[in-house]
Amino acid sequence: MSLGAFERAFGTRAQDVRAAVVDVGSNSIRLVVYDHLGRAPWPLFNERVICGIGRDVARTGRLNPEGVARAMASLPRFARIAQGMRVAGLDVLATAATREAVDGPAFLAEVGRICGVPVRQLDGGEEARLSAHGVIMGIPDARGIVGDLGGGSLELAAVDGGRALDHTTLPLGPLRLLAADGASRRQMQEAIDAALAGVDWLDRWRGAGFYPVGGAWRAFARVHMAQTGYPLRVIHQYSVSGRVAADFAKLVSRLGKGTLAAMRDVPAARLATLPVAALVLRRVVKQLRPTHVTFSALGLREGSLFERLDPDERLADPLVLACTALADRESRFGNRGDVLFDWTAALFTGESPAVARLRHAACLLADIGWHEHPDYRAEQVYLRIIRLPFTAIDHVDRARLALALYARYGGPPAAPVLASGQTFADEADLRRLTTIGLALRLAETLAAGMPDLLAGTRLRIAGSTLRLELTPEVAVLDGEVARGRFDALARHLGLAGAVVVG
Repeated sequence: MSLGAFERAFGTRAQDVRAAVVDVGSNSIRLVVYDHLGRAPWPLFNERVICGIGRDVARTGRLNPEGVARAMASLPRFARIAQGMRVAGLDVLATAATREAVDGPAFLAEVGRICGVPVRQLDGGEEARLSAHGVIMGIPDARGIVGDLGGGSLELAAVDGGRALDHTTLPLGPLRLLAADGASRRQMQEAIDAALAGVDWLDRWRGAGFYPVGGAWRAFARVHMAQTGYPLRVIHQYSVSGRVAADFAKLVSRLGKGTLAAMRDVPAARLATLPVAALVLRRVVKQLRPTHVTFSALGLREGSLFERLDPDERLADPLVLACTALADRESRFGNRGDVLFDWTAALFTGESPAVARLRHAACLLADIGWHEHPDYRAEQVYLRIIRLPFTAIDHVDRARLALALYARYGGPPAAPVLASGQTFADEADLRRLTTIGLALRLAETLAAGMPDLLAGTRLRIAGSTLRLELTPEVAVLDGEVARGRFDALARHLGLAGAVVVG
């Protein structure tokens, strides 16, 4: 049911209804509860249990008994949590292992009984399509191939223009490859290459992007971040070149458990499967030759939410929606980000749509730090933006947004905390971001956090002068502190400053 249909049927706003997905995978089961049904949902709860129900399917044709027992022990907890959180829409999705095992239907019948809803057994095409839509959910402009590596299979799908196109499923999950009797690394490589060679439409996407999805490939990205000293610890939209991804995958694919265990950030549960996942990644990258490999934290689960949206809802900007929701909850006097966006526009004539979007996000979030201690506001807001689970924003723009809001709260420019973000911005970027921050700092001070009071004011550049123009009705807003912040903005721009009444 789409959001619009849900609201019409039940008379409840979709943003007030929690949604949840139980993902029954070959290697793990996971429950994710989202704060609402929508284009930019926030995860309220996320828990995974490694079960390995698909460990033996390729060899025996049946689910792994130990994995089944562990799943059955965990699912009642998941069901009770979803019930306690008053989830209105619970989807239970099953993937490769249960569709191939002879005892899969009986297992899923019991899963459905425990969860209180029927289980949706996905075929390979549905799994690929949902994963592609999940990537689109978090990276709307994705173009290239989405690859979702589960324990039992690899789903590939082409994405472009916000749509999922060609897709297929291949028997290349790490658990399946490891289950082959006596399979050597060379034999696994040959099996991977043969499967990829049979997908005739892949060549049309050679040189585009590749978007890895799935826990094993997220673990791979996390290890690469740790080994290279990457400044951010955010998996979503972590991006490297195809060559860098292939070289590191070659290295990891040759490592044993002992070596991996000694490395930073290698999850213990991935020690056996990470080298195989890296081998699959290397062969896919060799086939596709992508310009970039961009990891997605969103996949099949978020794709199931995306497919419940109306067509117009799918086109909304997730970043703007997320910032709007945060501002609605945390601004002192209501969200007036659009007012600030218009008020600061005179300083940014000729800006690109991408830069305007980032400024819009900063305006929406301009008042979220008011409740922090004054001495720590800039630092706290900066760190919060760096770490929040935003989607539809790459690491460069995430860092730039954090830097703009750091300036809005008057943080000193050389603080050590900024090292994680300043590597993503050059001198021109930093100057523009500081302009955004100082303009918002002036606006919030002038109107005491009530942007409606800005109605009788405006900023304007006239020649070499920055003018703050006030109508007589609001001239009293020109206080000492506000004047100081206006002067700071003018100096930063290299302009003379003039406050004009009338």
